[in-house]
Amino acid sequence: MRKPIYRTLLLALSFAITFGQTAVDLRTQSKNIDFSGAASTKPLQTGVAIPSTCTTGQMFFLTTAAAGSNLYGCSATNIWSLEGGGTVGTGGVTLSSGLGDFVATRVSSIALTIGAACSSATPCNVRIGAQVYSFSTGGTLTLSSGSGTAYIYISSTGVLTAGNNLSASCSTGCTAQAGITAFPVDCIPLFTWTATNGTWDANGGTDERAFLSTQVLEAGAGIQLTQTSGQNTVMADPTTVGLRVAAPATSSSACVAGTWAASSSYYYVCVSTNTWMRAALSSF
Repeated sequence: MRKPIYRTLLLALSFAITFGQTAVDLRTQSKNIDFSGAASTKPLQTGVAIPSTCTTGQMFFLTTAAAGSNLYGCSATNIWSLEGGGTVGTGGVTLSSGLGDFVATRVSSIALTIGAACSSATPCNVRIGAQVYSFSTGGTLTLSSGSGTAYIYISSTGVLTAGNNLSASCSTGCTAQAGITAFPVDCIPLFTWTATNGTWDANGGTDERAFLSTQVLEAGAGIQLTQTSGQNTVMADPTTVGLRVAAPATSSSACVAGTWAASSSYYYVCVSTNTWMRAALSSF
């Protein structure tokens, strides 16, 4: 009579061992995990849109973003931050894979985030002339309808702008400018992104950012160009264009040929070095 009981106990024990082996908690029941021999691993949650909620330390792979701008980390409760920023489309800063300043990312079929990495702790700075503009927040460009291209840039007045020929709006942190079909000549280009029938194209982004740039000025006829300590000075060439000076005291007052002067009675012309001629003025 005891044999069936023993057999039942052994069978129950074998089932317990079998099922116990299939439920392993890697967080508490593992040590020194090595996946180097695995055929493949997928440690990140993936999706076509970033979840609305998250906890600090959570990671997410956005499958609809352009290559190099897919990885997001939850930096605080319900706040996602782009982890670096790689190349998008063609051109741009293709070797600066860590450049997150003003990166544009497609987070949904109708929304582009611009400068998600800009914060008060890590502001995105832009210099226009002698003025430095600091951005502690980015913006979101939301598409309503249309097909065409959005031109994302910093305007000459230091505004993060999304120029477009679409129906789109920008959240706080950026401004949408309608009727734009090319980058303005006085702006700093950032990105372009194409749209088709009210949807941002999944691979429609092109990185136009550049951390190296220069502007070459060339003097034309009648213009002098000088540069001192990186600052350009443009002025009329006095050997070609006559400049107005104060009326001379005598006909031999110092002057350069071509300069001129006027008073209430005379018009003066320097005809050669330190030689003035004058003509009387009269009403008519």
